[in-house]
Amino acid sequence: MSGVEPLQIFNSSKPISLPGKKCAYCGCDLRSDNRTRDHAIARRFVPEGTVLNGFNLILPACRGCNDRKAALEDDISLITMLPDTAGRYVRDDERLRRTVVRKARGSISSVTRRLVSRSYNEVKFRCPIGDGASISFEGTAMPLIDEQRAARLAYYHVQAFCFFRSFRRDLQHGAWLEPSDFLMLGYLTKDDWGNPQLRHFMNEIQNWELVGLVAAADGYFRHTMHRRLDGNLWAWAVEWNERMRVFGVYGAQAARNEFLERMPAIRPDLGYGDTTNGFFMRWETALPDEDDVLFDAPAEALQREFARPHWR
Repeated sequence: MSGVEPLQIFNSSKPISLPGKKCAYCGCDLRSDNRTRDHAIARRFVPEGTVLNGFNLILPACRGCNDRKAALEDDISLITMLPDTAGRYVRDDERLRRTVVRKARGSISSVTRRLVSRSYNEVKFRCPIGDGASISFEGTAMPLIDEQRAARLAYYHVQAFCFFRSFRRDLQHGAWLEPSDFLMLGYLTKDDWGNPQLRHFMNEIQNWELVGLVAAADGYFRHTMHRRLDGNLWAWAVEWNERMRVFGVYGAQAARNEFLERMPAIRPDLGYGDTTNGFFMRWETALPDEDDVLFDAPAEALQREFARPHWR
């Protein structure tokens, strides 16, 4: 990923609008019939009002990318803002509750094709324990997010900030990530941020070079990107509405495979039968605040002087 400089600390409490004649997402030439402007953090993706008076990126984008990104944001946004199965929101925030009520009237789940608000999953199964006896389980699970849709939206978000960090005034554009080299490793709800794979990911990248860190929308959107010291692999993560974290790596296949080989396997805590006729369960693992370092910045980075604007 050429053109991306080491971490530059900048201070902006207002939106930054980038110029350009190429789409920030796919690189196509923009014309009068396909030119749009896109908010990297869509105003309707986070609770209402949280990005109106704060930092955001406004990017040149073609109509196709803008429309595809908006379609991904619709149901994923609501799913990550809904209360959990016990009725608890991630924050006691009236803005969050109002947004959920509004979006619940029309947001459709890509998985169930029903309203997202009616897509909580009723889980029921029976486990034989021998001699004709069995144990029954039932419960409610959160609405699901399609894996490929989560990966595509993460790509748009990571690409937006890569484009910004690498933006060159002389060229009037930044760098583009190659989609085939962009790999999502997982997407986890908050109750499972202590998952062994996410813990491993956090530990692996702690000594890598931090090249990007974003906290916006009053904390409802976060993004980080690190570069391995040999420069051959990048690690990225986004957090959506304090409910979901999506994380992965970017680089050539050999470097990605090397990283994957060191990832711990996830094994079920309870199972019966096989993959054709059976079920498997794994208990979710929360992450204590003191262990949560995914979006931390090293002290020396925060002590750097603010960089001069590179986008004007």
